[in-house]
Amino acid sequence: MAWQDKVAVIAAAGSGIGRMSAIALSGAGATVALIDLNGDSVRELAREIVEAGGRASAHQADLGCVDQIQRVAAEIGGVVPHVDILVSNVGMPNPHGIDGISEAQWEKSVDVNLKSGFFLTQAVLPLMRRTGNGGSIIYTSSAAGLVGSFTSPLYSLTKAGLIGLTKSLCVVLAPEGIRVNAVCPGPVRTPMLAGFMAKGQESIDEVAELYSSRVPLGRVAEPSEIAASILFLAGDESSYLTGVALPVDGGYTAV
Repeated sequence: MAWQDKVAVIAAAGSGIGRMSAIALSGAGATVALIDLNGDSVRELAREIVEAGGRASAHQADLGCVDQIQRVAAEIGGVVPHVDILVSNVGMPNPHGIDGISEAQWEKSVDVNLKSGFFLTQAVLPLMRRTGNGGSIIYTSSAAGLVGSFTSPLYSLTKAGLIGLTKSLCVVLAPEGIRVNAVCPGPVRTPMLAGFMAKGQESIDEVAELYSSRVPLGRVAEPSEIAASILFLAGDESSYLTGVALPVDGGYTAV
């Protein structure tokens, strides 16, 4: 694949899976447009990529807000000639159980975990269509979108919705040569990991150990391992792969 001719938009690129995906794609030769709620984090990452010889731009936006999605897509469209790859990686841990969850909490979860992917795709598609050569859209869903979450039904709801979106857009966009897939990570050692157990960062090792006991491979994933799967789905090696919800979970969904 001629990566040097490709442009990738990575949402939630400031840390964790998004950051490692940006590093993997830029390392392969793609130009990357980095979006995050934390503008400082993507500006620093863009600087690191450029200093390493890559091409990157940084963009700050709250992707739970449609007007900010539209603004940042227009901003990116003024910086790059087209988009070939969209990595929609926005997500957040959600409250546990069902009792006591407020409508505001429900709406925040849907806005961040689900609405962001739908409307970011809508906003970026015109940039992807500029070349007429198709493209690749990749959503970060979750193993919790494939099987029930033992902590948060609300999180499972939103991540299962992304899988439904993946399958539907696969059919809708296939005539244009645009492939749509989802990665479904199991537990990953990112800054969010402890939050899935409603704990602070000081408990990340404890939470990783707990999750490891539920994974056949006996450990949580590193963000770079999920990024490697995203790089595969973005490239020509997966040219006949679309509509897939790919578990990258150490066997978590197999038991």
